Amino acid sequence: MTSIIKKKSKIIKRIFIGLSIVLIVAIVVLGLLWNRYLNKNSLLKKFETTQNQEVYLLGTFHTSHFNKWVNYSMEDLLSAVQNVQPDVVFIEAREQYFKDYGVVDGPIDMTVVYSHCTDNDIAVEMIDWGVVDNSFKPNTTNDKRDDMIFANIDNKLNTIPENSKILVVCGSGHFYEQTKRFLNNGFEPLKIQNKATYFESQDVDFKYPVSVEAVWKKRTYFYAYTYPDIVGQDKTLDKNIKSKFKHNDVFYQQQLEYCDLFSKNELYK
Repeated sequence: MTSIIKKKSKIIKRIFIGLSIVLIVAIVVLGLLWNRYLNKNSLLKKFETTQNQEVYLLGTFHTSHFNKWVNYSMEDLLSAVQNVQPDVVFIEAREQYFKDYGVVDGPIDMTVVYSHCTDNDIAVEMIDWGVVDNSFKPNTTNDKRDDMIFANIDNKLNTIPENSKILVVCGSGHFYEQTKRFLNNGFEPLKIQNKATYFESQDVDFKYPVSVEAVWKKRTYFYAYTYPDIVGQDKTLDKNIKSKFKHNDVFYQQQLEYCDLFSKNELYK
């Protein structure tokens, strides 16, 4: 009987040690993943171009900036823009729709950054690319899109003088893809001292840009009503693709809820 108890005790001990090792490994892996993909300090890089320009690349989380637990707020994002002190800011939005409709069609963080820049007389360029075709899949991206984004970045850099400071703001997925393209095209990586300080606010009280509500309302209306009309008028598209784009009152009202945060200067939903 005693030997059976000892055997059971050893088995339990081994199971406990095994589970402890698995738990420690899981914690280490999760920590590494968090630091690699979710830590805002890992989403800021600096390069020197072949034209002797200083380019900062900043990754963002779109709507997740409004989740307190992510620890990367809109205040952090705008602080980074302020602290980089760029001559020009590139954002993830499509230039053609801005020219045709006056809309900043990127994610909500791009709207906030755009509004901050225009309110503070910082030049803004738009570098996103995307089309609706018969292979279109919503909420997805691919290598072609990132290739075109880089081409847009590179073309615009060629129009900007030497010794300029440029900040490129894009979603975190594009951040890693553009990092690879920067390095593959001769951009020289530069060390950033004290990255955390870039995300520190210089203001006592946080306030959203004055123009952000108007810019966001225009973007919301565009996607709820104008964009479905644009897609619907495209004779090259299949009916199945067109059916994905309809006037959407529910979407419109849901998106306008962000204006409540803007008006109250609240960071989190």
